[in-house]
Amino acid sequence: MCLILCLVTAGCASAKTGLGSTSAEMTNTADDQTSGAEETQREAEYAYHTQEIWCENNGNRIYGIAYIPETVEEKKPLVIFSHELGNSHTTGIPYAERLAEAGYAAYTFDFCGGTVGGNRSDGNTVGMSIMTEVSDLETVLNTAATWDFVDPERIVLLGGSQGGAVTALTGCRNQDKIAGMMLMYPAFSVVDDVHSQFTSLDDVPEEYGMFGGWVRVGRNYAADIWDLDFYEELARYEGDVLLLHGDRDSTVNISYSERAAEVIPHCEYHVIKNGGHEFFNSQFEEAITYILSYMEQFREDGDRHSDTQQEAESVKEEAGMLKLTIGDTPVEVAWEENGSVEALRELVKVQPLTIKMSMYSTFEQVGSLGTSLPRNDVQTTTQAGDIVLYSGNQIVIFYGSNSWAYTRLGSITDKTADEMKALLGNGDVAITISEE
Repeated sequence: MCLILCLVTAGCASAKTGLGSTSAEMTNTADDQTSGAEETQREAEYAYHTQEIWCENNGNRIYGIAYIPETVEEKKPLVIFSHELGNSHTTGIPYAERLAEAGYAAYTFDFCGGTVGGNRSDGNTVGMSIMTEVSDLETVLNTAATWDFVDPERIVLLGGSQGGAVTALTGCRNQDKIAGMMLMYPAFSVVDDVHSQFTSLDDVPEEYGMFGGWVRVGRNYAADIWDLDFYEELARYEGDVLLLHGDRDSTVNISYSERAAEVIPHCEYHVIKNGGHEFFNSQFEEAITYILSYMEQFREDGDRHSDTQQEAESVKEEAGMLKLTIGDTPVEVAWEENGSVEALRELVKVQPLTIKMSMYSTFEQVGSLGTSLPRNDVQTTTQAGDIVLYSGNQIVIFYGSNSWAYTRLGSITDKTADEMKALLGNGDVAITISEE
């Protein structure tokens, strides 16, 4: 949920071309000028054009813009962007532009009643709720599958804040219709927000203000989510999820995403350092890097990437796999491919490495390697099951989550957080790392 209303709303022409196109009707908006300055420093892989496309949901018209790259593929992967509460399709433009430049189609639209001022779609905020927006997104999803430039087997959902919460619900309830979903600073806090504002549904008036009256909503907004459990829904999602959250988000506390990362079965979670609610400048660049990396799996030349992956796995097998045992129990680990793991592999070639672990906190165990390893790919967020290298000479195993500078060595994949906690125990335990 964005608490700052954008003062400049960008208009869009019915046809716009980007980066290398020979004909264009360009709009002279603040958004275009900003992105244009960035584009001069970056070479795009594909030119693209835009197209206004309307959808209809129960008599309400939904406005949106498609960004269509000039690729050899007739039908392309599509990313559908869902905007924050009070914002509009314009917040999705920077993401849509970069996705189109990379060869992916994108569509950014206005939720019905989801915008404070400048909404191109029908409706108003008093009639809007999380569930009306889920209905809007389901309509866009179903309609987009029929567009001639879209591969319906490769549609991915992307949303921010309330749009992220809506994306999560829509994706979980339409798993057979999407290839994946990406969530940015999702507003899973909205349930707690309405409960903190009202003691019961009986106290909710027909119309009320949120965030000091910045946006006015109807009683249905609270009623639709009063008993909603986002985490119960997320736990049932079987696909891969990319989850991004800024460590300086003062609107939606990062703890909501940390909990989501723990319950989503297949979650790639990254904390954007110095990121607030919405990403700009270097934080946007970091986020779009993760997004484009996630989207690589949906390219038409996926077989080529699979061959490369098989070659990498073959090299890894020749080099020898690592095995981790906690006490007397072997566990399955997805090891990272970085210099730290390579150095660890070389270390245990001589003889297995046994490390005495001790409790550091209620959700992690730490042990000394007795030597130092190089630290590569330094990150700042952990989740349950992560095995990390800290300060070069300490190994830490988590059965919770934390945020500080470390290098991920791998993740335990066959144990739940509770199972790992039971294995590691409350006192001392030894782990052994050896070569399989």
